Amino acid sequence: MLRDAVTPITRTSSFRLALQSAALSVFGAIIVFAIIYRASETTVRSALEATVTSEQADVISDAQDDASILKAVQVATAESDGTFYALTSPDGTILAGNLPLSPQATRTWNGWRTMGRDDGLSLPPHVTAIHGLATKLQNGKVLVVAENASALEALNELIRNAFLAVFGTILAIGFAGGLFIARQTLTRVESMSKTSHDIMEGDLTRRIPLNGTGDEFDRLATNLNAMLDRIEVLMENLQQVSNDIAHDLRSPLARLREHLELARHHTHEPETQTAFDEGIAQVDSALSIFSALLRIAEVEAGARRRDFTVVDLSSLLHDLVETFETVAESESMTLTAAIADGLLVVGDRNLLAQMFVNIIENSIRHSPAGSSIFIEAEIRHPDHVEIVISDNGPGIPPEEYTRVLQRFVRMDASRHSPGTGLGLALVAAVVELHNGKIDLRTNNPGLRVSILLNGASEPKA
Repeated sequence: MLRDAVTPITRTSSFRLALQSAALSVFGAIIVFAIIYRASETTVRSALEATVTSEQADVISDAQDDASILKAVQVATAESDGTFYALTSPDGTILAGNLPLSPQATRTWNGWRTMGRDDGLSLPPHVTAIHGLATKLQNGKVLVVAENASALEALNELIRNAFLAVFGTILAIGFAGGLFIARQTLTRVESMSKTSHDIMEGDLTRRIPLNGTGDEFDRLATNLNAMLDRIEVLMENLQQVSNDIAHDLRSPLARLREHLELARHHTHEPETQTAFDEGIAQVDSALSIFSALLRIAEVEAGARRRDFTVVDLSSLLHDLVETFETVAESESMTLTAAIADGLLVVGDRNLLAQMFVNIIENSIRHSPAGSSIFIEAEIRHPDHVEIVISDNGPGIPPEEYTRVLQRFVRMDASRHSPGTGLGLALVAAVVELHNGKIDLRTNNPGLRVSILLNGASEPKA
């Protein structure tokens, strides 16, 4: 695992939940405003249409012929108090009234219609729109009666402005509330994340702080702290068991080896000496496995993170290449390298050295004579260093890449060669201890081991 990234506050679930709540509020506001607008608009429109219908009925009732209808419109216009009239001929020419309609408007106006200055009407300054009814008379003439619809336009404007104000307020409150809630939640989550990170770094005494509110976060933190207490006890017991094994088993094995060495020196029979040699080799193998297991357990416990320093990886790899060039030559192999200068990582130099030694030794051990081993190290990303060790040996089947990083796993083809099956397991443990990534791939033929480590900007004093 590489460095943890800080979660942007706008990507937290609490912020998204707050925005969703704001969106629901806006949706609800839209429905409420739609209902209010519909009811208000219908009320105003109905009142206008009732007035227009009454006025038009009065004019028509007073007219018996063409002359009387013309006279009735003229009288109604003269007595008008905000009502507009227009009597037009079949071709659209205005015969009487105070409504200045164009011939095109009179010819196309049929039934109820709302018109304003945008439709080319010349209206009084206090009138912004009219709402009226055009009725075709028996003689082909058209009678238009309209009322001042400025109130209807004002209502529409008022509803629009009120909706935009409420809409903007809800969104602003929702966004601000989302940021506030997300910040509060993120603070608690980051506290838990920091504690868990410190525990992974090896500090098993860290616990998640409580706010004392008794909320769900406090209950979760209480349960997690109880779990951490139990894990700390188990780890202490495991460490104690490991120490007991170290004192109770390693010492007897070492003494057994000494006795075998002494016994071998006191006999001169070749067969007996051979048997002693095999016994000593088996004890050495057991001690080697035991040491490797303890080392892996120590690495996996994470306690060594507290001793991390800035390591000059370039210098470390150059030293290893210089050491193993001779070893490779003795096995009729070639070892070459391309290592960039100034590569710095934060870690444990000894563990990193052991990790690279295990990989190089595996390549030498399992590759045939004439093989080539190549070590490459460079900065792949601004904050990461990639180390690649590749060979052209028999390689590992892709389906076994995950399994070979586990303990005591060896390929069937490797059973005849020395080894414990713990080399790559230690490599995986060291990579995880350094929050890095390991990737195994085929080298066509051979194996390519890529390790990505966190870089460091400058050495610590």
